[in-house]
Amino acid sequence: MYTMNAIIILIFVLVVVSVYFIVQYKSNFEKRLVYHTPRLLSPERQEYIRGAERYIKKVSLFIGLFIGFPLIIMGASLLPEAGIPVIFLLIIVLIAINFLGIYLLYRILKRNIKNQQALLEQMSDSDFQLLLRVNKEIYLFKYFPPFILCKDKLYLFVSLTVEEIDPTTIKEVSFLYARGGRVIVHIKSIKSIRITMYRNIYPLLVEIIEKYNPNAQIKTLK
Repeated sequence: MYTMNAIIILIFVLVVVSVYFIVQYKSNFEKRLVYHTPRLLSPERQEYIRGAERYIKKVSLFIGLFIGFPLIIMGASLLPEAGIPVIFLLIIVLIAINFLGIYLLYRILKRNIKNQQALLEQMSDSDFQLLLRVNKEIYLFKYFPPFILCKDKLYLFVSLTVEEIDPTTIKEVSFLYARGGRVIVHIKSIKSIRITMYRNIYPLLVEIIEKYNPNAQIKTLK
């Protein structure tokens, strides 16, 4: 019993530590934002950021409670003979770890929004309208576009980081079908990048690449 609870606490701690190191990692794009001072956005763009911040708060809380509380209940139920003080202390510890995990998850999602805001400050109106088109096609992960076009640069949101690409250098784009209506896209440029997105968003990516490099070899959806 005690061993099982120790394992549960260890899992919690490992998850929190892993999330912490993910939060600390920064791509080259994010390193350039260390000394970035946010600028005033237009009302429409500011409303987009406000909507994104409200969304990530709800998502962080939902995911944290959905995963954390069943584990808390499980951990407490494994010590029926330990006595109320021990069970109560265990629950307090697990709740504290759970809310720390929620906070770190929020930090990860907040970083994505911060990156988007830095791009929103620079992008043209047409780039912003394209972002809204992409966001409109996203259902489950609203406000988390897989890519953003800004000042003739393509920014890919890969594994919680941002990769910056000159779309004129893209030579080939292929993909593999994945579950859940998604595709795993392989982009060959100066370096190769893989990114996952929903199938209905892929044509928008193709539209961008064809605009900047009509000669690129691009695989089309069936």
